[in-house]
Amino acid sequence: MRHEKLSPGLLLAFQDYQHEGDQALVTHKRSLGIIAHKSPVKPTKSVVFIYCDPDADLSYLSQYNIEVNQNSGSVRTAFLPLDSLDVLSEEDVIQRIKPSRKLHLRMDTALEKVKLPEFKNKTGLTGKGVIIGIIDSGIDPKHPAFAGRILHIWDQTLPGPGVAEGGYGAEFTGAQLTVSQDTSGHGTHVAGIAAGADASYGGVAPEAELVVVRSDLQDAHIADGVRYIFRIARELGRPAVVNLSLGGHADAHDGSDSLSKVIDAETGPGRIVCCAAGNEGNDNIHGQATIPSGRTRGMRFNVPLNQVGIVWLNAWYAKDSELEVSVRSPNGFVTPFQKIITDGNAAQDYQLPDARVQLATPGPDQANSDHNFFVQIRGIGPSQVMGGVWQLRVRNTSSTDARLDVWTLDDTSSVFFTGKSVKDAVKIGSPGTASSAITVAAYTTKTRYTDIDNQVREMGLELHTISEFSSEGPLRNDGHKPDVAAPGAMIISTLSADANFDRSSMINSKFVVQAGTSMATPFVSGLVALLLQRDPKLDPAAVKDLLRKNSAIPGKPAGTFDDKWGYGVINALNL
Repeated sequence: MRHEKLSPGLLLAFQDYQHEGDQALVTHKRSLGIIAHKSPVKPTKSVVFIYCDPDADLSYLSQYNIEVNQNSGSVRTAFLPLDSLDVLSEEDVIQRIKPSRKLHLRMDTALEKVKLPEFKNKTGLTGKGVIIGIIDSGIDPKHPAFAGRILHIWDQTLPGPGVAEGGYGAEFTGAQLTVSQDTSGHGTHVAGIAAGADASYGGVAPEAELVVVRSDLQDAHIADGVRYIFRIARELGRPAVVNLSLGGHADAHDGSDSLSKVIDAETGPGRIVCCAAGNEGNDNIHGQATIPSGRTRGMRFNVPLNQVGIVWLNAWYAKDSELEVSVRSPNGFVTPFQKIITDGNAAQDYQLPDARVQLATPGPDQANSDHNFFVQIRGIGPSQVMGGVWQLRVRNTSSTDARLDVWTLDDTSSVFFTGKSVKDAVKIGSPGTASSAITVAAYTTKTRYTDIDNQVREMGLELHTISEFSSEGPLRNDGHKPDVAAPGAMIISTLSADANFDRSSMINSKFVVQAGTSMATPFVSGLVALLLQRDPKLDPAAVKDLLRKNSAIPGKPAGTFDDKWGYGVINALNL
């Protein structure tokens, strides 16, 4: 086994699997792309990104039951039995293996606030001839707002022969579209904002056509979905914009992660991707510390009592530094300091009286040359992780001061940093970090609405400003993100008939109100579709330049960047 080829998170999961078998993967399955079969006859599989030479022929790996989804490219996706990680790591042509991570899903007055009706009246643009790709929880193909405009659905969650971009899931067209359902409702709502056709609650580009990927939300499969949508658009000779109202924090927050690399490789003239900034603006999921040379610093984080089965910390620091790490439990027990391990297995286990702690501290990551270490904390036996204040202890053994950025990885944001460790910034994760993507923050245009039962509902958001939940930048490498802000609070859009929404959020039987950067992103995707109708060759840089020149932060000079606003809220009138 060439341990150094596995990223820290995958290394910890593989080590747990080796020691404990399939049982150890119950918790890992929540975050990593792990498919554990109930039948002992079928091996546990993992969804991974493989880094290799762009023209490498990997077809021979099928003899090890490794299914590679692409025939070319420096970053590819694959299914493999966990046991075959050993043999894959030994292949000289393979440079790095990273796990797929599960990402999280993140219009009445809104249109007027950004001068969209005036723009559409002036130009007559409707999105006709443009493909809008939605990678999300699916779509309700029976909703009248999409009648006759859904071209393809690739449902990654259903069994089937797959598509050219991956031998999994089922593809539907025509009358078969109704086989796929959107039981979450998120994707249908997003699609309606971008392209719904309705007299009262119409989307931005009501004549654009849709290619939809109902995703299992593994970021490797989202990457496959981006490739799929652009391939369909290419075959049809159409420009396309892909909407990604989802995200996570298991990456470097600098655009060097696998999904961001695929997005940057796939975009170009007539191929645009729009991403959500995220909804962690109010959550202390990010900690930051500067550790002076030769000194030790502690970063405190809180774990709720009897609620969390596993805690992960994803930590990054610059390539010219060297740090040693240790963990202290609420009872005061500590692990030894662990240095960078470049020879052999970088993942080490420590059994404390009140917890099992695993640290993975490999050499620099090849994607950005920076250091990434992973902390994993589990309870003793079947117990949950002990609640209370934990501490990540970091010792700087290098000759210069080091800045450390750490993110908690938790489905519910219940694990959070406290005290001086909190840094209310750098909370835009992949895929919003992709340099070619248009990353969208949420602006509040509406705080009250009347529900289906004629009850007036009011939300505690401040009107006409950036939404407090909208995640802030910049990137870890100080890159400017988000790019722009668009309406994202209390947006009325299409309701999936297969989803269960509380009546308090329903407007009527066909429309529902939701808030999030998930809602702001398709607003921009629809706007990009209008621009692509006018000029099908626009590339990401040209689109960003147009948006930047026609956006502004209230009360600040045009061109001003802000970590929360980006370059400000869009004014479509002069686009």
